[in-house]
Amino acid sequence: MVVQRALRIGFTLAELSEVFKARDAGGAPCQRVYKLAAGKLKGVTVDIAALKQTERYLKQVLADWEGRMQRTVPGQKSNLLHSLTGEVHGNRKAVNFRRKKP
Repeated sequence: MVVQRALRIGFTLAELSEVFKARDAGGAPCQRVYKLAAGKLKGVTVDIAALKQTERYLKQVLADWEGRMQRTVPGQKSNLLHSLTGEVHGNRKAVNFRRKKP
């Protein structure tokens, strides 16, 4: 049960093995466990920020694509994926969204 819960919050099997070996040898690896968990939290925080940024970017892309599809005659290409790179030529303006670096 402890291993499953530790894995769920981000500990690796190698980390748990290290901690349990230290404990089984009579050590008190609590400081190590705490530092590992704090590192997991920092990683999760960074991941959440990156996901929020991706969400904002994707919303912009979808808004652009909706407009492109509305302006495109049925059966014709809207060049949705190409619009991500700015490689679309012709009468439509290419969109080049830039994601902010974390």
